Amino acid sequence: MAKALLAVDLQNDFYEDGALAVPNASEINPRVNELLESDKYQLIVGSQDWHPISHLSFASNHGKDPFTPYSDEQGLGPVLWPDHCVQQTEGAEFNSEIKTVNFDYILRKGTDKEVDSYSAFQDNDGTDLGLAGLLKSLEIDEVDIVGLAFDYCVKYTAQDSVKNGFKTNIILAGTRAVNPEELQKLKQELKKAGVNLK
Repeated sequence: MAKALLAVDLQNDFYEDGALAVPNASEINPRVNELLESDKYQLIVGSQDWHPISHLSFASNHGKDPFTPYSDEQGLGPVLWPDHCVQQTEGAEFNSEIKTVNFDYILRKGTDKEVDSYSAFQDNDGTDLGLAGLLKSLEIDEVDIVGLAFDYCVKYTAQDSVKNGFKTNIILAGTRAVNPEELQKLKQELKKAGVNLK
């Protein structure tokens, strides 16, 4: 059985001092690094939010406050976000503690200003980002997922991994949620979708 590790959006803006901070994000770094340095993966992919400053998921580009409810048919929403992970900024860089030297491949997402990308497999409008094809070309059949945030990009990446036919595991010690109070509900939703929580 060939296995891949997907390290989702381990970027400064999602850490405690970032523009879209996930509570206790840095707690995951030791476990993530342990996995990055293990020899059980045939492929390690790091995804990276890589937004243009004009991205329409940003509240500032609508003259509104961050976290204002918003959605459209192009795959934006359910809320407008603070400016985050803007291309070429420090906030978009991987957290300095993460052993990114072990990434085999970096997948950048959220580059189209009109569409957001929560999943590393596809944009929110369904546009394929090529990850499933890469994994299948290497005969990967099982995927471990870590990263930020559990209730957004990790969740959607895991759901799409299952849909693409991969045995899918989220390593709980390697992820944190924006809204920790919703964890139990989210875990049930993911289990129902066929995701293993480890």
